[in-house]
Amino acid sequence: MSALLEAAYQAAKLAQGHGADEAKVSVSRSRGVDIEWRDGKLERVQERTRRSLSAEIYADGRYSASSTSDLRPEALDVFLRDAVTMTKLLEPDVHRGLPDADRYQGRAEVDLQLADPTQQDMTSEQRLALAERLEHMVREKAGDLPIVSVATNVSDTHGQSARVHTNGFEGVREGTSFSFSAMVTVKDADDRRPMGWSYAAARHREDLDPPGIVAQEAREKARHQLGSTRLPTGRYTVVLDNRAVPRLLGAFMAPLSGPAIQQRRSLWEGRLGEQVASKLLTIYDEPHIVRGLGSSLWDGDGFATVRRPLITEGVIETFFINQYYARKMGVDPTGADTHNLAWTLGDKRQSQLIADVGEGVYIDRFLGGNSNSTSGEVSYGCAGRVIRNGELAEPVSEINLSGHFGQIWERLVAVGNDPNYNSSSRCPSCVFDDVQLSGA
Repeated sequence: MSALLEAAYQAAKLAQGHGADEAKVSVSRSRGVDIEWRDGKLERVQERTRRSLSAEIYADGRYSASSTSDLRPEALDVFLRDAVTMTKLLEPDVHRGLPDADRYQGRAEVDLQLADPTQQDMTSEQRLALAERLEHMVREKAGDLPIVSVATNVSDTHGQSARVHTNGFEGVREGTSFSFSAMVTVKDADDRRPMGWSYAAARHREDLDPPGIVAQEAREKARHQLGSTRLPTGRYTVVLDNRAVPRLLGAFMAPLSGPAIQQRRSLWEGRLGEQVASKLLTIYDEPHIVRGLGSSLWDGDGFATVRRPLITEGVIETFFINQYYARKMGVDPTGADTHNLAWTLGDKRQSQLIADVGEGVYIDRFLGGNSNSTSGEVSYGCAGRVIRNGELAEPVSEINLSGHFGQIWERLVAVGNDPNYNSSSRCPSCVFDDVQLSGA
């Protein structure tokens, strides 16, 4: 990666030579392969190879950001000259500029192990074999399941990047990612085509969930949608699957961003240090988890990352404010990025949570909708199954979950012990009381 770092330094020097006061330059390269397999046949192979340079230019109190994939020296010279020239034509923005160099200090000395060296040994035959095996695993135990189609996907990527700021920051990154998924479409009695889907994702190949688990989850999710009905409108106790929780959590956390606070479109404005959710909600940002999907030693401003509390027993501990919005607001930056979320977990698995609920609704997927960061109103389509006598019963679909997402999180009554490690949000299953669901 030394070549990438040298290229970033040279580009930053060129930008200053053309009249930039300061510059931030990133150079990256990546290669990935996607295999799509459907019903016993290879459907698509895509190889993604990319090299790019992005430059943020600060000149005469003005700012611009641009990128190019043409890294020939003569092309870069023209690109950076034009970028500086264009920047000087823009309106001034006194809040733009590189951070104080002192904020780059304190980077953790930890090997995050984000790159799996075996990725380079992956062959097309191995990828195809896994895609085909996933389909076979879905079908071999399908029994009388009325399968219409089975589609599988296998993907892996290797990437490297280097970044330089002209006031002293430099950093290099290397990482890999692996994923595979299975999607099962079935035919219902009314000619609907319900679909079940599951996936696995990890930095290292050996950390992926077994293919058999992914195949089983996709198959059973499809099976449990057959014969779905409408749910009577009412207020229910809801068990939210760990893979569905991020949608509701995202609505809750979006108003914590610097732009939302600064532009007065956040219902959390002025509520730092206040309890706005159930005391069961405690979440930390953990940027240094080894092999974590979101792990990083520095953030978008170049600041060293640290473990930090986000929500503690329902209390807002921080806003997500980068250097730019901090200057606009006259406050210290707190970091706009989150990395891996670490929850304070409960002591029960999902099946125990469902048993404890007794009567309610299990929601395992959201199907579109929207939320409003200013008002807190949320409206999401969703589907799942009825909970009856502490067990999952008939499937229900075409449900709408609505209300105020702050109030919904106030009604969090249980947290599971099943974080989903296939996502950087690492959400567990959650139980909410008195949630408005609209159906039939």
